[in-house]
Amino acid sequence: MTATQATFESDATAPPSDALAPGTVLLNGQYRIDRYLASGGFGITYLARDSLDRIVVIKECFPEAICTRTNKTVMARSRAHLSEYQSLVEMFVREARSIAKLDHPNIVRVHQVFEDNETAYMALDHIEGRDLLDWIETGHAPMGPEKIKSLLLTVLDAIATVHRQDMLHRDISPDNILIDKSGAPVLIDFGAAREEASKKSRALSAVLVVKDGYSPQEFYIAGSQQTACSDLYALGATFYHLITGNAPPNSQSRLAAIASHQPDPYQPLAGRVPGFENEFLDAIDFAMNVFPSDRIQSAADWIVRIDADKRRELALAAANDDQQIEQTVMELVTYAKSVPEEPPEPVIVDEPAPAPTEPKPVLVLDDLDDEGDVDEVVPPTDPEPEPDAIEAEFDKPEVADVFALDADADETEAVPELTPELPAAAPQEIEPEIAAKSGNGFPRQIAITVIIWSIIVAIFDGWPAQIGYAAEPLFQHVLDLAPQGVDPPFSQ
Repeated sequence: MTATQATFESDATAPPSDALAPGTVLLNGQYRIDRYLASGGFGITYLARDSLDRIVVIKECFPEAICTRTNKTVMARSRAHLSEYQSLVEMFVREARSIAKLDHPNIVRVHQVFEDNETAYMALDHIEGRDLLDWIETGHAPMGPEKIKSLLLTVLDAIATVHRQDMLHRDISPDNILIDKSGAPVLIDFGAAREEASKKSRALSAVLVVKDGYSPQEFYIAGSQQTACSDLYALGATFYHLITGNAPPNSQSRLAAIASHQPDPYQPLAGRVPGFENEFLDAIDFAMNVFPSDRIQSAADWIVRIDADKRRELALAAANDDQQIEQTVMELVTYAKSVPEEPPEPVIVDEPAPAPTEPKPVLVLDDLDDEGDVDEVVPPTDPEPEPDAIEAEFDKPEVADVFALDADADETEAVPELTPELPAAAPQEIEPEIAAKSGNGFPRQIAITVIIWSIIVAIFDGWPAQIGYAAEPLFQHVLDLAPQGVDPPFSQ
């Protein structure tokens, strides 16, 4: 900015007609314009004073392709441009606020962002000094290798701060690096908002947002991916110009030559510029590779490549980290040894559940042989049948065919518990009619009871097909007891 100021002071070039006149006040008198400094496709820059009479630089959003000024007020040239113009003003404000967040001594500071005259402004530091382009073109004493290296390291540190905020400068060139009175470089005039504006406005798409010789080839392609190495290409081109006195070839011409299998018109610095370390020149050549993937990818990486002190610092930091890790490990080991070992907690094992007991075998009548001995003990297999099931067995034809019970028989008394030996019943307890028929006093009721019990046992032991087999001994016993000429109890 100050370099441009010096140029206008020496030239008789008049400010454009759209520029604010000296003495114009902004923001209700907080700023007063002293004179015009420079202009471009997206804005006009002025030297001004604030309310405390400090010199500042005022940058006005003025995209001349789509706006005009009436008195002090800025307006779109037509209704068709109104939306584009308003969008550009918003972008300008966003960029100013982003730059204001950057806190670095080698990045120009933004004091204030405000809107007035239907447009936007930012108030910046006024840097007294010259830019690198003025330094190159006016024939000043050339800088030595150590001074150039010091400048590059300082600018790289500033750019690293920009990139850490997920921003790109996008307009690095010799005229945007000022050298103040102390000899320190200051990075100015970010171009990110201008690049965004050119994409959204058809009227501004023709406005140059690249600088031949400094912009990488991806800046010439709308919508291309732009990363930190894009800024580093432009920085390499800037210092190429400072070292050689000539701007490097246009990146577009370099790309075209490579595509047509022609030699790259770029001449590497390494090995042909005396007084500079080869690693320093190699890093510039590396940053200026045509294709982004072939370049240095970060400002921090570039610093490490050319600064031996930085490499030593990083090595010491890594060694200190290793020592701290080792010390921490030793402290942990010492602590572990000093802590008494606690006995292990008892392990509770659940006792296994007791094995299920097998059911005890049950003696059934069929288990006894003729002498009353037990042939075999058979465990129960089926549940005890219900009374209804027993009655159903009696109703089956095969049972009815084997036994024809006396229809006139009296209702039996309660069935006594059956034992291996059947006790003889007293004659006086037998009904006279039954005793007369039996001839020898054998109680008919007991015989019926025995037969019923045999049927039940047969059911348990093999179902009705074995009923006759189970009752046969009892039938024979009854027949043996019956006298001659007298019907047995079950012959009817």
